[in-house]
Amino acid sequence: MRQKLEAIWREHRGELKSFILKRVRSSAEAEDILHDVFLKMLSSLASVQRMDHLRAWLFTVARNAVTDHFRSRRPTGELPEELADPGPEPGSDLPEDMGACLRPMLEALPEKVRAALVLADLEGVKHREVAERLGISLPAAKSRVLRGRLKVRRMIEDCCHLELDARGDIMGYTVKPKGCPHCGSRTNP
Repeated sequence: MRQKLEAIWREHRGELKSFILKRVRSSAEAEDILHDVFLKMLSSLASVQRMDHLRAWLFTVARNAVTDHFRSRRPTGELPEELADPGPEPGSDLPEDMGACLRPMLEALPEKVRAALVLADLEGVKHREVAERLGISLPAAKSRVLRGRLKVRRMIEDCCHLELDARGDIMGYTVKPKGCPHCGSRTNP
């Protein structure tokens, strides 16, 4: 097995080093990354069932090692002041406290749904415990929490334009010109 490993490494080492050198700044960094690839090959080769795609696997390992190398060197300083998000400007048309808007929305929910949603999302209780406290099954508790979240989201979308990130999380909002039918917030004309 040792001779086979040495043969595999000799066959691909030069090509892997060239691949890595194209992506990093110095020969020393490339050697370090190449060493990491070699160690990964040694530790993982015993679990590799088929040797058909060994070259492709080695290049995938090398690509991941280069990525890890750059991640470890990423600066972690604070953003410059001019890039920091100052938040809404004072006197803007946004409601001061979103909690004041959410309270009437929660109160508009049916009692069963509201109880499950408040326990899960406001009090941080796990779904299993929500089910126990409310005397319902776990699937019923999960369903009520989900139904509550969806209804609150629809209410929020009724009164606000939402800005979403790539994952669908809310990044910001503006109150629609007609205002909010649930909490009475209005934009200034």
